[in-house]
Amino acid sequence: MNWFHELGSLELAAFVVGVVTLLSITGVALVAPRVRSSRLHEHFDNGTIAGLLSALIGVYAVAAGLTAVAVWGNLVDAGSDVSREAAAIAVLYHDLGGHPPAVRQQGRRALIAYTRYVINVEWPMHQKGELPRDTLRIIEKAQQAIVSFEPETEGQKIVQVQVLRSYNQLLQAHWQRLQAVRDTALPAELWIVVILLGAIAISSCFLLRVDSFVMHATVTLLVAAPIALVLYFIAVSDHPFQGGINVSPAPYRQVLEKMLLVAEIEAEESAEAAAAGAAEPAK
Repeated sequence: MNWFHELGSLELAAFVVGVVTLLSITGVALVAPRVRSSRLHEHFDNGTIAGLLSALIGVYAVAAGLTAVAVWGNLVDAGSDVSREAAAIAVLYHDLGGHPPAVRQQGRRALIAYTRYVINVEWPMHQKGELPRDTLRIIEKAQQAIVSFEPETEGQKIVQVQVLRSYNQLLQAHWQRLQAVRDTALPAELWIVVILLGAIAISSCFLLRVDSFVMHATVTLLVAAPIALVLYFIAVSDHPFQGGINVSPAPYRQVLEKMLLVAEIEAEESAEAAAAGAAEPAK
């Protein structure tokens, strides 16, 4: 069903509303004549059937409402995981500034490469519901630079502890994001319950006695339309990294821009310092 969640918002809305509308009209055309030819309305009038319809819609509203809230909560949590990882990258990049130039440059280059990897490689895979296989290969280069450094002064020891803490927070946020990609979708059983409740509510409209097919179809569509819209909202929000409503990689792009800006400034400062050092002997 990956193709279903890869549809855009408008495409998914058209698909869900179109299917529900088609099934509703088909049901009225096939079931309503049989109901009118039976003796059902000798025992139950439209008022009784309308009461049954109201009860069914109420049950569906509660179930669908709770499901929609849960789906939206999963989407918000996934966005928080992404923001947390982007912030962890920025914090670790800043903390590495207290290390010697060689360690700092190696670690920061690894963070820049990792952020680019997330944006250019991992994110397209997330949008297909897939997970990367060698996701930590690049970030381990930063780990090697951090772990291999042995602080000599008390200040360096304090900085090293903070860097290790920031690195662990980055790893934790990374795994939380991957878990959000893999485990936040609604279970199939819950989808079955929501769809069946909606189908039962719409089907109860077929039992109404309405002599005009157009009026009967109109009443049925008035009941089916809200159900279709709720199903659309649940479907479009079900997978946080896929579909029309999804988590954006914008936090990573913002962090990457800032890291590249800092790297550019440091490169310019290093070039100016080198030029000044070369000019001093000439004087």
